[in-house]
Amino acid sequence: MFPKGVFYCQFVLSLGMLIPPTLTAKDQVRIIAPSGIVPSKGIDAAIKTLESWGLKVSLGKNVFNKSSVFAGSDAQRLQDFQEAINEEEVKFILCARGGYGLTRYIDLLNLKALKKSPKWVVGFSDITAFLLKAEKNNIVSIHGPMATSFARKGANKSIDQLHRLLFEGKSVIESTKPQLKIGKAQGRLVGGNLALLCESIGTEAEIDTDNKILIIEDIGEYYYRIDRMLNQLARAKKLDNLKGLVIGSFSNLLRGEVKFTESVIDIIERLTNKANYPIAALMPIGHEPENYPFVHGAEYRLDVAKEFAQLKLMTKLG
Repeated sequence: MFPKGVFYCQFVLSLGMLIPPTLTAKDQVRIIAPSGIVPSKGIDAAIKTLESWGLKVSLGKNVFNKSSVFAGSDAQRLQDFQEAINEEEVKFILCARGGYGLTRYIDLLNLKALKKSPKWVVGFSDITAFLLKAEKNNIVSIHGPMATSFARKGANKSIDQLHRLLFEGKSVIESTKPQLKIGKAQGRLVGGNLALLCESIGTEAEIDTDNKILIIEDIGEYYYRIDRMLNQLARAKKLDNLKGLVIGSFSNLLRGEVKFTESVIDIIERLTNKANYPIAALMPIGHEPENYPFVHGAEYRLDVAKEFAQLKLMTKLG
């Protein structure tokens, strides 16, 4: 039983997922740093923008701490994340940046309070680890711009889309570039950073792709490593029973001393040559300034034509 006064039904999707309410002015947002070091002025633009949205901004105690490549020790970063989840007045948790470090303590993060009273958690890259953990616990979250993203040149459209998603519950993402495999599909949208998806295999937060639309993206990897990770997904049967596949941005990839000749598209075409689901390419999702937000774990419709693809949120938020 849920405590008196908690209207559990307002948080539950028909497909069994917990959805936080959309935001309103004067809601509190907590900025935390779950992974890498945050520059001292790195979140000023985010604070200014969030306050212009009418939100009350608070910071985790350890946001600007430093320990090796991390924003504080594992214990400090866990403390900030856990407190943000547990504090009822916080309605929106915005991760400052990605980097590396969340998986060092992710299994210790307790989502009990989030199940009782869902709130929006937003991040990408290393934060993919949290998105997967939340989805395993039937909680939706948002893959989207982080606090350090707000100052990036060219990120305005993505930030505007994040505002629209958080306050109006609407999400449409499009690509007008050549696509891989035309078709239509509808299903829960999951995924994120390719390296983190592979890292989840064999853990309690292992990604489940059956009957889902899968999104993949990455940055700064050698092409042969991208090939290895995609082969790992294929060998683990993660590409077999998809409703659809969406390829986001693969940024700053490295060829290596002996050049790897296949492109990311070549690799995916080879691994999915027998697939009968639609495959969208070059969607503005990932580490580029145009990183459009989506609700991880919610129902989306995917439409793919020869030179056009669209992802549209079908789950009603609010």
